[in-house]
Amino acid sequence: MRIGLVLDYVVSEYADRIIRGVSLACQEKSAELVVFSVGRLQDLSGAFDYQNLSVSSFISSKNLDGVIFISGTMMHSLTKSEVASYIKSFKPLPVANISMEIPGVTSVVVENHEAYEAVIAELVKRQRCRKFAILGVRGNSSEIKNRIKNIKAILESYDIPEDNITVWKSVLSYGPALDDLRSAYKEMSSFNYDAIICMNDEMAFAAMDFCAEIGKKVPNDVAVIGFDNLYYSDNSVPTLSTIKQNFEGQGYIAGINLINEINGKPVDKLSVMKAIPVMRTSTRRVPYDKSAPHAKNFEFETEDRKRFHASSGTEWYRKKGEFYQTTTFYTEMQSDMTYDQLRARINDDLRSFGISASAIVLYEKPIEMTTPFEYFHLPKSAHLFSGFDDKSGFDSNVDKMDFICNPKEKMLPEGIIKFGSDGVLVFAIYHSTLQYGYIIIRPGNYESLIYDLFVKLLSSTIASVYSFSLAHSETSRVRQKIDELDLIASTDELTGVYNRRGFYSFGETTLKFAKAMGQSGIVIYCDMDGLKKINDEYGHEAGDKAILAESIILRSNFRSNDIIARIGGDEFAIICPGLTKKALNSIREHIDEDCRIWSGGNELGFSISISMGSVQYPSPKMDYKITPLLSEADSLMYMEKRAKKAKK
Repeated sequence: MRIGLVLDYVVSEYADRIIRGVSLACQEKSAELVVFSVGRLQDLSGAFDYQNLSVSSFISSKNLDGVIFISGTMMHSLTKSEVASYIKSFKPLPVANISMEIPGVTSVVVENHEAYEAVIAELVKRQRCRKFAILGVRGNSSEIKNRIKNIKAILESYDIPEDNITVWKSVLSYGPALDDLRSAYKEMSSFNYDAIICMNDEMAFAAMDFCAEIGKKVPNDVAVIGFDNLYYSDNSVPTLSTIKQNFEGQGYIAGINLINEINGKPVDKLSVMKAIPVMRTSTRRVPYDKSAPHAKNFEFETEDRKRFHASSGTEWYRKKGEFYQTTTFYTEMQSDMTYDQLRARINDDLRSFGISASAIVLYEKPIEMTTPFEYFHLPKSAHLFSGFDDKSGFDSNVDKMDFICNPKEKMLPEGIIKFGSDGVLVFAIYHSTLQYGYIIIRPGNYESLIYDLFVKLLSSTIASVYSFSLAHSETSRVRQKIDELDLIASTDELTGVYNRRGFYSFGETTLKFAKAMGQSGIVIYCDMDGLKKINDEYGHEAGDKAILAESIILRSNFRSNDIIARIGGDEFAIICPGLTKKALNSIREHIDEDCRIWSGGNELGFSISISMGSVQYPSPKMDYKITPLLSEADSLMYMEKRAKKAKK
């Protein structure tokens, strides 16, 4: 049996712990788990986040026996009825849901009214709070709206007037929440709130830091409470009071319910879990009275915090190492690379991040999706770009077979990855508006944020490799055609490279193609140092020999798809699609070394060296225009030549 779990992103602790709960149910019932990161439904942010939704096309009876949706993570811009309609659209596949009640769908929800009632009783009765701020959420989340409605109703039941309740809106993450609090503060004449009630712990951490910025002490001046009971709520300063909703328990119950439904067993359509307040320092303006009637369901701060502090230092260094490893991977992926070069190394790269199984599947051609969509039409043909499974021993670098699959039928060919109850993650591989394929990984012990970032970097690399290969292929095709039609007219007789006519013909074609593809590159102007002296002292035959040597050195150091031409006596021009300044610096070092080697073996006794000037395209002033680019490179070359003479 194979179970799917659908959420927006895997990068949050909330998602991580829900996955763990579903995984426990799958282990107990011997089921496999596949996690789909689909991003935001109907994302209109202007970025390309909507492309993540493409992997939802695998949610069908062809790949799964049932699927769990975390509806709360899908309600960024949709109403409750729209989310319910979307989830129901996957039937008759058995479906379960976490976060909100959906009629006709097996659902797991958290009841938080009693928890808020107890917390507010504590804040009003014992902590003497009279003026409240609620840090809410922008968007259509019915779950958040209901929470705020309940909080306001409870406050009013304790005779807190409506004028003493302010609602600010932000998003459920630390950085934006802190920025929104700062913006709200600029519009206030004074800040005299006794308590801030936040919709999650990240917002609460932001609220505590904001209070510190404006000189308010937590909890003496302002009490702050969060929601979720994240791991670090017990490690903040002060420690954070919050409401625990048992993420793992929600995932476990949803998993068990779905598996029972698949097996035809009776299932409660609605499972309700009780949220529990966890009272720590951030709301303790005066000591808690554990015997108070409203405190009977409280959990209070324990000595477990000391043990957590003991491990937090080493954890910080571990996370620092993970992040550094990711940035190193990004740096290494910046060089020009072919498909074969990427395929040869990517399995080892994935293993270095603790990934024990992976499959990268690429479509035969990228598929353009320019606007947000609800359904992605999978192509009928794709191929396994690379894959391995350290449990089964499969490795595409060892088994060189071509694995072709039909994504419409199955995510993967048989025998690539052994799915298990621990779960595999499925991500779309996309860049900008183009869908390239998808990747399935069995994650290790790294932070989920690292895996999400790794996939984004890999997607960018694959897009770059595709563009580079396409440019290389197209340049080769154009070169062959011109060679066939106009080989003699375009070739320099002495050196065998292009002549001036060939350079402008090929160069303009190359730059037009680069402009259409949005590709950058470099135009280079070269000139031999001291050719006149060689001609005068050794004769023109020796000069021709030097020019020929120059052309051989240039051809041996630049790539086959670079346009190299002799456009004057000892003057050469080169167009290098996709080349970077860093790569050019390395090439120049090799050219200088080759000149020294040639000069050392020259029986006539003269030496050669080459001056170069280079300019990147597109240029703000010259764009992709060949003549001004070449002229600028020529000017820079003469500056280098004059600098060499000045040193002598």
